[in-house]
Order: sequence, then structure tokens, then C-alpha cells
Amino acid sequence: MLQSLSAGEVDLLLRICDRLSRTLDQTELRKRVCEDLLALLRADFAASYVWCDERRVFENAVFVNMSPDNLAQYEAHYQFNDPITPALQKRRRATLVTEILPQAELEKTEFFNDFLMRDGLHHGVNLYVYDGHLNIGDLRIWRAKGRPDLDRREVDLLEAVSPHFRNALRNARIHATVASEAGMWGELWDNAHAASFLFDEAGRLVHRNRAAEAIEERLPPKAFAAFLAHLRALAAGDLSRTEWGPYHLSVLRSTAGNAGRPMTAVQAYRDKPVRIDARWLTDTHGLTGREAEVCFLVVKGLTDSEIGSALDIAPSTVHTHLKSVFRKLGIGTRTELVHTLLEGLLDIRL
Repeated sequence: MLQSLSAGEVDLLLRICDRLSRTLDQTELRKRVCEDLLALLRADFAASYVWCDERRVFENAVFVNMSPDNLAQYEAHYQFNDPITPALQKRRRATLVTEILPQAELEKTEFFNDFLMRDGLHHGVNLYVYDGHLNIGDLRIWRAKGRPDLDRREVDLLEAVSPHFRNALRNARIHATVASEAGMWGELWDNAHAASFLFDEAGRLVHRNRAAEAIEERLPPKAFAAFLAHLRALAAGDLSRTEWGPYHLSVLRSTAGNAGRPMTAVQAYRDKPVRIDARWLTDTHGLTGREAEVCFLVVKGLTDSEIGSALDIAPSTVHTHLKSVFRKLGIGTRTELVHTLLEGLLDIRL
């Protein structure tokens, strides 16, 4: 299909994909892609809706070369008396309308004669894209009567655009969700003493406040990555993970935006006694369980022989574990080990 495109068509297709990678406003991106697709597919009419799963309706229309009054009739009446769209919506790929209902049968319906033909729409191709189970947007492209029928070429071009369109809508939804929650979460994000991290239902980190950014600045990159993975597991429902190193963690769940998508805020506090445990050492420094045990006893001031007796291992084995710990932490002495373990955990003020 791509080999059959002219140089101008290839440029237009690439421009569409590039635009979809840059635009964050959902309405603007659907409007622009409709305009570009009319040129690429040599079509006459375009519309795009967003499906509201809660109300079971199509809404937030954008359109090109169609009557606003006629589309208002669609939203109020014809979408509930539509012989093609429910079947097209179930298909997660570009589909010719005639694959759902033969043209001769379509032309016998009220939907065709009193809605489609009022604007001159005669034969079309539709695409409905999904984020998981949720239909997040569509493209409805039509040609007028007397124009060549849409065929597999137009379907293939629309399919080429589909993954870029889906990704753009996903990004736009995340952007809109965070913006719509600005009022509700503003005090939590910007003014709260606790570090706050906001996750969407897919476990993506979509926002964090200044206190959260301070944690990232304080922790080494590997440690922060482990910390973030810990928060993500907690946000996903693993309530056994309510502590991490010096931080006490709590979860706040809510919904966001008009679509009511679940959002989870995880807050990290330090208003509890500092505790170093095996999980903390594993997450922050990549130590094994045995290496962590050796570290605990070093902090207590025990010698290699005393540590060996406590753990029922040879002093030479203790020495081997310590060499591994020193290598992982980039240090060379017991004093440096104690300093490294306590660094960032104690708030010392003179």
C-alpha cells in the first residue's frame, strides 16, 4: 500500500503521524487529523466522537463539512437508532461501512435518508480505537454520492494512522485528567508536607509534588527507581507495602475527570522513627539478605569473628560478604559503611 502512494501522500501521512505525537489537546488533535485525513483519503466529510461509557453515548463531536444542526439531531436521536455504528464500534480496526451493512440495505434506513443524506454522506469508513476495554475516540470518514467508493486502500491508510491516533488520545486523556484535577489536588500537590505521587489506573506516574521531587533529588537513581516501583505496587493494591526505609506510606483513591477514571495518590511521610531493615537495604543498595544481616551487625560494632558466631558462619565468609558490600556501595571501610547506611536517614540540625 505504501509503495502505491505518491510523494505528496507519503509526506501527508508522515505529517499526520508527527502531529499526533505533538498535540496534547484532545479536541484539537481530532479536528486536525480529520482535516488531514480528508486530504489523504480524498474524502468529503469527517467527524470524530468520544464514547462516554458511563452514559453510553457519543459526545464531544468534532467535524468537517457537516452541519452542526444535523449532528445535534444525531446526538439527540439518531445515535440511538443507528444500524451501523454499534457494530462498527466493536471492531478494533478500520472498517468499511459496507462490511457491516450492504449499501443497498443502508439506503433503505431512516438513518441514511434522514441523517446521512441530509449532509450528503453516502459511503464511509470508520475507525474506533481503544485503551484496554474503553473506546477512547473514533474517526468517521465519508464520501459523497457520485464519488468513487472507499476501498481497501483507504482502510489500510486509516490503519496506518490508527496506532498513532490511539497513542495521542491516551496521552491527551492523561494530560486532561491531570489538568482537571488541578483544583482538587492543588493543595495536596503543592503545599502538603508529605511527598505525593499520583498514579493512573494503568500504574503510570502522572504527577508529583515538590516534596516528591525532593525525594528523587535526595536518593541515588537506583534507589529512587526501587522506591517508585514500591509505590506503584502499593497503588496497585499491595497493602503490605506501607513502609519503605524511613518512609511511612498511605494511599488515597479517587476518580478523575468526566470519565470517572480511577486515580491513586500515594503519600510518603517521615513522621516516624527511622528504621533500617533488610528490604530497605535491598531496595536502596541491592544487597542480598545475608549481606544485609552482616551490615546490621557491623553497625552494632561487632567484629568479623563476633558476626560469624552470631550468624553461624566462618569469619572468612563474613569478610567475603563485607567485600561484596563494599564493592556495591563503592566504599572501603566499616566507618564508611555506617555513614552510607545512615546518610539521608538522619535529619541533623546544629
